[in-house]
Amino acid sequence: MTTTEAMVLLTPNWRDWYHFRHQQACFQSGTAFETYVSSVLARFHDDFLNPAPSGSLGDGGCDGLAESGTIFYACYGQRPKRNAERELANKIDSDFERGTDQWDTFHTWKFITNAPMGPEALRCITKLQQAHGPSSERPLTIRAVNSERLWTDVVGTLDVEVLDSLFPGAPGIENVELADLLPLLESLGTADSTTEIGGSVLPVPPTKMEFNELPEASRLEFNSGRLLAPRIDRWYADSSDPGLYDAQGERFRSLYRDARAVTGEPAEILERLYVSVAGANFRMDGKRANAAFAVVSYFFDSCHIFEMPPPGGTAPGGETSDALAN
Repeated sequence: MTTTEAMVLLTPNWRDWYHFRHQQACFQSGTAFETYVSSVLARFHDDFLNPAPSGSLGDGGCDGLAESGTIFYACYGQRPKRNAERELANKIDSDFERGTDQWDTFHTWKFITNAPMGPEALRCITKLQQAHGPSSERPLTIRAVNSERLWTDVVGTLDVEVLDSLFPGAPGIENVELADLLPLLESLGTADSTTEIGGSVLPVPPTKMEFNELPEASRLEFNSGRLLAPRIDRWYADSSDPGLYDAQGERFRSLYRDARAVTGEPAEILERLYVSVAGANFRMDGKRANAAFAVVSYFFDSCHIFEMPPPGGTAPGGETSDALAN
C-alpha cells in the first residue's frame, strides 16, 4: 500500500487517534518532551532551526527559530522536582533574559511547556508581557503554550501525511470491501454543498422504499445523499474504466445478498453496506457519512440493491420476490 493510499484509507476517527498520540507524547518528561516539540515545529515551519549549544554560550536560551528568525521558541519539559512551580518560573525568566540578550531578530517569543502553570509562572509571563508592550523599547508578542494549545495551534493543523510521519500506524479501514470507491468518497467529501439538478439514475418507483420497509431515518439519509447523484454520474463518466460502474454494481448486489442473509432488518442491511463503502466509524465524519449515503442511495436507485416492488405495488409486508431487478 502506498502512502497516498494509506492516507485515503484512514477512518473518520483518525484525528482523535492522533490527538491521543499527541497527549501521550506530552506526558513525557524533560528532554523527551522537548525533542517531541522540536520534531513538531520542524514540520510546522519550513525554515525551523534549533541551534546546537556552543561552548560557554550554550544555546542562548533558544530551542528554535522560525519565520526568518522572527519567532523564537523556548521549551521546557516538566521534571519531577520538589519546587516545580518555582523552577518553571525561573526557567521562563532565564530563557527570556538570555534570548533577548543574545537574539535581536525576533518579535514573537513563545514558551512551550507541558508543566502545569501555577500562579508564579503566570505572574512571570504577564510581567514580561507588560514590560514589552506596544509602547516599550522592544515590543514583543509573548505567549505561553501548553500541551492542548500546542495541538490546537500547531499539531492539529498539520496535513494527514505529516501527522502520519510523526505518529506512524494510524488505524485504517483496510477491510473495506469496496476500497476502489474510496476516491469517489473523497471527491464527494470535498465537494461544496450546492444542490445539483439532473443525473442519469433511473427513476425509482415511489413505492420501492415503502415496499422494502426502509425506516424514516434511512429515507432521510437517502434523500440527503441523492443531492450528490449528478457528481457520481460525472465521476463514472470520467472514469478511464468504462466497465467500472457495472462491476461495482454487481459487487453491491453481492454485498446486499450477503447482508440480507445475516439480517432481515433493512436498517441493519444498510449499515453493513455503508461500512463496506466507507469503513467503521464513518458517521464520526459528517461529510464522509453523507458521501456514503450518496453512493449507497445511488445504487439503490439504480436497482442494484433491495427488491423492486412487483407490478401493482404490493403493500409492505406482502409476498416479495427473492429475485433482484436487473
